[in-house]
Amino acid sequence: MRRDRLAFRMISLFVLLLLLPACASGGSGSGRSQPGRDAAHTPPGSGALTNLERLATPTPTVLIPSQHITPTPSPQAKATSGAQATSANAAAPYGPPPPLTALEQYLAQKLFEQINSDRAAQGLYPYTWNATLAAGARLHSWNMYHCGFSHTCPDGLPQCTRIANEGLSFSDCGENIGLAGPSNPAWTNVYQVQESMANEPATGWHHIHLFSTTLHRVGIGVYVDPSGWVWFTEDFIS
Repeated sequence: MRRDRLAFRMISLFVLLLLLPACASGGSGSGRSQPGRDAAHTPPGSGALTNLERLATPTPTVLIPSQHITPTPSPQAKATSGAQATSANAAAPYGPPPPLTALEQYLAQKLFEQINSDRAAQGLYPYTWNATLAAGARLHSWNMYHCGFSHTCPDGLPQCTRIANEGLSFSDCGENIGLAGPSNPAWTNVYQVQESMANEPATGWHHIHLFSTTLHRVGIGVYVDPSGWVWFTEDFIS
């Protein structure tokens, strides 16, 4: 009898030892949350991760064409009082530009104000508006739409020669041209292109024209093409 009891106790103890490890390994399946471990194993595609990915997605930005810095040559021609040319004599192989729109007039005015505002911030005198320069500048913007972004489009003449052919006398001249992609409002991208020119190093030709102490008159011509791109020309003379 005593042997039977001892054998029974030994068998019971052996069975108990076998059951204990099984209970320990099954604890993680109890359904209770284990924050430290669960968070470390959050699967990709969970709500939290998706939100973070959405926040990290870059916002598309409008690309603005870079400015092409072209040195301005010295005036090669000068109109005389006895033989005044008119802006009608300027090269217009694509015909005259279409009538000025309200938007184009607004952008030209904003550019004029911005130029003088930037000059005032540097303690410089304001440029004065010149209607003849403005007409020639708009013709040039219209021409560029057809023959490319260039100071010498359409006939290869340097800009100072072209300006002189409009009937203007001067001892110094300069020209800035810009091309801004569509934006709403249109002034947003035009402003950024303009300020990229103003913020050039002091040796940049756009900067030199905008902050000159020898130039005094300016005319600005804007053409907005059917796709919303804004072509603009700024002509300066002494």
